[in-house]
Amino acid sequence: LYPQTLMAAEQLPDLLLWALPVLFVAHDAEEALFLPSWLGRNRNFLRRRFPRMADWTDRAASLSRSRFACMAAEELALLLLVTAYAFISHDYYPWLALFLAFALHLAGHLVQWAVVGRIFPAVVSSIPALAVCGWMLHRLIVSRVFDLREYLLCGVSGAVVAALNLWLLHAVAGT
Repeated sequence: LYPQTLMAAEQLPDLLLWALPVLFVAHDAEEALFLPSWLGRNRNFLRRRFPRMADWTDRAASLSRSRFACMAAEELALLLLVTAYAFISHDYYPWLALFLAFALHLAGHLVQWAVVGRIFPAVVSSIPALAVCGWMLHRLIVSRVFDLREYLLCGVSGAVVAALNLWLLHAVAGT
């Protein structure tokens, strides 16, 4: 691990910044490759288990791998732009917002696993990715680069931006 002195208040180590897009690619590759076919195979189970979400289940199950991959590519492009901006400018708030939104997304998959009662694509990569995010969050906290108010504001704004972006992507995709 990095010695605490390496993380100056003005700059985050490149490893923390660029680990986020790497984690995103690994996680979304698993989702793009395996989730559409899993949803197709488990559509009836999900419809029975969650009858109020039957329409959404049908729309999600009809999403092709290529369309899912296009949606993930847009999210990756946004994440890469924000990470490059943070790397160049040392303005880390947008990056922190997306980092916290991604960690929340991963945690959400674990909640989905508990609710659905079956392991599904996205959970497998969420577990190690969430562990790495936990390590990253620990490094950020001990660095004291951000205070609690900044974590809360960035976390809420990142979740809102990610949710709106995801809603827009699904609207464009027709799911």
